[in-house]
Amino acid sequence: MREPDPFTALPEDVETYVIDAGKLLRQAESLNIEELSEAQSRYLHETAMREVRFAHARLENDRRAALDILSRLFRLGTPPHPDGRYEGEMVGLSTGLLSDPFFEWLTRLYLPWQGKTFDARTSSGDNVFSDNAWSKATSKLGWPEYRIHDDDRPGTVRVFPFRSYVAPGIEDEDVQVLRISYADSPNPLPVRRMVDEVVELPGGYILGKAHMRGLREFRRVCFFGLVKA
Repeated sequence: MREPDPFTALPEDVETYVIDAGKLLRQAESLNIEELSEAQSRYLHETAMREVRFAHARLENDRRAALDILSRLFRLGTPPHPDGRYEGEMVGLSTGLLSDPFFEWLTRLYLPWQGKTFDARTSSGDNVFSDNAWSKATSKLGWPEYRIHDDDRPGTVRVFPFRSYVAPGIEDEDVQVLRISYADSPNPLPVRRMVDEVVELPGGYILGKAHMRGLREFRRVCFFGLVKA
C-alpha cells in the first residue's frame, strides 16, 4: 500500500488509500494479528489523520483538491462515541467565499479555540478556549452565563455548551454523524445558529464540520479535527 503524494495526489486516490488502511486495520483486529510492529500499527492508525493534515497544508496552493479530499474523507466516517477532553485543530475554512484564505491566515496566527469536552453519559459537552483578553471581553458583553475555568489546565476556560445526538449529515444526508447543537441557552444568538458534525475516520481520528444557519439554509464554515487528549 503506497502513500499518495501529499501535494499532487488525486482526491480519489487519497480516499482509496484511507479506505485500504481501514481495511487492513479491521483485518488485523478481527484476526488478532500480533505480527504488526508498534510502528506499523501506529502508521495505520494515523493514516487518516495524516491525510487530513496533508490536505490542510495543500489548501494554500490547491484549494479545490484539498477541500475535495476533506469532503471525501468525511463521508468515510461513522458516528463516534467521544468522552472526555479532546484537543482541537482547525483544518480549513470552507465557506466558499473569496475571503477564506485571509481568514485562514488569521487563524493560523492566533486561534483561541483549543478543543472540546464530551460527557457521553449525558450526550453533552462544551468548548475549550484560551482564557485571554478575547474570552474575558466576551464575558463582559453578555455571555457570562456559562463559563467554567479548567483547574486541570490553567489558562483555559470552557464555554458554549452543546448537546449531541446521531443524525444524518447536513450536506451528506446518507452519512450518519454525531451532530453537535448549540441551540439552547445560555449560548448567545450567533452561537445558537451553529451546528457541528463529527465523524470517526479509520484509526480513530475525528473529523468535523462546522455549519452556520442562515435565513434559509446552512452554510459550511470550516473543517476541524479532534484528537483524544
